[in-house]
Amino acid sequence: MASYPEPSESTEPVQVPQPTTPSHHHQQLQDYDGLPSPVTASTVAHHGLQVLQAASAASAGPDAADLAQQYAQSATLQMDATSFSPPLVPPPTTPSMPVTPATQKVTRLRRACDMCSQRKVKCDESGPPCKPCSDLQVECTFNREMKRRGPPNKHAEAARAAKRVRNGDVSPAPHHAAETLVSIATHNTPVGLDAEAIAPWPILELLVDDFFTYIHPLMPFPHQPSFRAAFVNRMDRSSGEFLALLASMVGVLVASFPRSARSHLKAQHSTGLFPSAIAMIDHCRSIALEARGARFMMKDEMSPDDAATSYFLGYACAHTLQWRMCKRFLTETMTFCRELAARRSRALSALEASMPGLALSLNASSSKPVDHIKDQIGKRIFWVMVAGVRSMTQLGVSINEIPLPPPTSQEPYPEQPVEVDDEYIFSEQILPQPEDTMSLITGFNRNIRVYMTMNELVGVDMCYGINFFDWTAQKNILSNGLASAKQSAEDLPPELQVKTDNLQQLQNHTMGLDDWDLEYYPPAIPTTQPANDLRRVLAEQPVRRRHLQFEIQKANIQMSQLATRSYFVERYLNLRNARRADPNFAERAKTEEKDDRDDMMENERELIVQNLVTVLTSISQRNMEPNGCSLINKIRQVASTLLDIDAEGKGLAVAKAQEYLNGFLAILMKLEKMGATPRAETMTAQDEEEELRNWSSLKEYQHRFMSSGGFLGDGY
Repeated sequence: MASYPEPSESTEPVQVPQPTTPSHHHQQLQDYDGLPSPVTASTVAHHGLQVLQAASAASAGPDAADLAQQYAQSATLQMDATSFSPPLVPPPTTPSMPVTPATQKVTRLRRACDMCSQRKVKCDESGPPCKPCSDLQVECTFNREMKRRGPPNKHAEAARAAKRVRNGDVSPAPHHAAETLVSIATHNTPVGLDAEAIAPWPILELLVDDFFTYIHPLMPFPHQPSFRAAFVNRMDRSSGEFLALLASMVGVLVASFPRSARSHLKAQHSTGLFPSAIAMIDHCRSIALEARGARFMMKDEMSPDDAATSYFLGYACAHTLQWRMCKRFLTETMTFCRELAARRSRALSALEASMPGLALSLNASSSKPVDHIKDQIGKRIFWVMVAGVRSMTQLGVSINEIPLPPPTSQEPYPEQPVEVDDEYIFSEQILPQPEDTMSLITGFNRNIRVYMTMNELVGVDMCYGINFFDWTAQKNILSNGLASAKQSAEDLPPELQVKTDNLQQLQNHTMGLDDWDLEYYPPAIPTTQPANDLRRVLAEQPVRRRHLQFEIQKANIQMSQLATRSYFVERYLNLRNARRADPNFAERAKTEEKDDRDDMMENERELIVQNLVTVLTSISQRNMEPNGCSLINKIRQVASTLLDIDAEGKGLAVAKAQEYLNGFLAILMKLEKMGATPRAETMTAQDEEEELRNWSSLKEYQHRFMSSGGFLGDGY
């Protein structure tokens, strides 16, 4: 996402010149319109018939030859103009003078070059190259296709369409920068579709800000400075790729953090636009797919923006439990990732290993400078896919749904993204991260490290299946994976470590979710923002905004580690229980030595539950909400292990498990409805949290998903 095309010629308003003095205006008419000044009546004519009528009304009209020349001149101006000419006021009436061929001087302004027409600046007569192109040091070309004014000719359009079908609809490749921009604006954006089709522009600006505050720490793409610049320049009007990306970003924000969208819609009195969060997510998906167009899959090269759009669309489908669509979009994302620049370096390395001389010559002759923005964004998308696919495996999804084998020496994964924030990454270079500021990519890479501990087990499942090995080998694989998962979070930076001094809050069953001083105040009540309003504090104190983003990452890393540990433990205990159910187990047990790892796994299960309580106590609900369905599934995965306690386990163990389970269920209800416990000072006449719960409800989709069997049924 190194750069976006400049806005097309239809994006900027027409500059209407203001008349100053009569003499200046008279000169302006000669320069702009190219019409003879003595004929005052023809200056207001824009069509041939009007020219003839106006000329016939003049006091000293020209002869037939002059009228024919003016008619042709008017038609030429209509063909050459790139925008509608502003209405011109005729100059003061002057005594009529006889017009003769000797006194009449017809001047015609040469049409602007491609770049001046695209930039809507005056193109002088000094070129080519003209002065603006010389100043910009760009090529001055006149390759722009001239367009006929007025409505399109239906018969001509039908003939051209038939010709395109016969010729395979192959468009010529543009050769110049201006022609490239015109081509993008003409073919890549559906007519009449722009960002305001998603939501009103004031709301859209706030949603983009919230995306980079709450979602970007977890999915660090697109490149923030480049995207914001393109957003301000309204690239949504000239680039369907950008519009699709924007729509998918809004959709994934609403899916993960509906509180944000709901608050902005209420502030702008626009709640009637979308009756529910699901309706807004579906609307964003429709806009993204329409912006891509029917020929999207025929693109020669996919960009990081295309991969990011597919991932956001897939994640939004996962939130609404539309798992079939989710798998399609994520498979599409993985395909695009393999087409990006990360694969190019692997191909060159393999070629160099087999034919060093040839690879060196090819690299020297055809290699291009690395676009660091595209390179880093492509790597981030690939690695977030690694985490997503491994997380789906933990939920019980087959590893064959989206195959992602572990890295090997012949097929390694791309390098992890550099731990540098977006503002220090440019197309030509990457500046070092300031020493006193930890990059958000540091937390992103630490989360990846957790899921990389599954590689050995995934490789075994994909190649042989774990049952191919004997019980001793199975125990070694699973216990080694568990040890690696625990070690992955031992050396976290202080900003990502969990504080364990809030466990006493478990007694009041609030789990520490509502104990911070900042609040989400309803946007209309009170009319002025209080001092502890969250959005006001984040806008005025960037340090606290960064701290909030670290808290969001902390929740994700800690829950990923607990879910991964629980996955290894449950795989171990399930295999052990299946082995004990074998009728011949009693005889084998007499000859086998007792293994301490059985007891270790039992203790690890209880330790994971206790750690989950610690994490949920130490992190506020506001910082967990942006993690969306990912965090909810991880909590549910760990909490479900409490249901497997043996029936004979009476007394304290069962009571403690029941207490934990009740606490986890309360948290899941809050997170799934996205509403904290209302307080007296935040209550309004219309209960804000109750409205939010109703707006973001997923009950219908949850019922549909569970009735079809969940992950193991036809619904998935």
